[in-house]
Amino acid sequence: MGDMVATKREAVISSMISSLRSGENRKYYVGLVGYYIEGVRYSATGLSVDLTATTDICRTDAGFACTALFPPEMIQPETVKADGIEKITVGGQVREVVRVRLEVMIHDVWSVAEFIDGQQHDLFLDSETLKARLGRFLDEPH
Repeated sequence: MGDMVATKREAVISSMISSLRSGENRKYYVGLVGYYIEGVRYSATGLSVDLTATTDICRTDAGFACTALFPPEMIQPETVKADGIEKITVGGQVREVVRVRLEVMIHDVWSVAEFIDGQQHDLFLDSETLKARLGRFLDEPH
């Protein structure tokens, strides 16, 4: 069972990345137990993945990575200091953000959904991964 789940997860993630890298305007939500920002572990429930949020998404040996924007108050002060704060306009409002490198380990992904015309379509869902990884995520070395 585990191999089938891992194979399906791998195929869905690869397909998602391929569609975005070829410029397809698709929107995904990746359910996960956490990710790494500039190598620092952060507990998280999910990540929006699309052409705007994850412009340079790419596969890595352990999962995928991209450049992402976060409000400075959501990340470690050391990262904010090292990467600097940018001002961007979103919906007519100026927001402060920090441009960071975000990494996702594939074994921390428990769901992938695509949103088409506002409707969620589940592409991958594995509640066993959620249960198994949730408690261990913060205890493991990177």
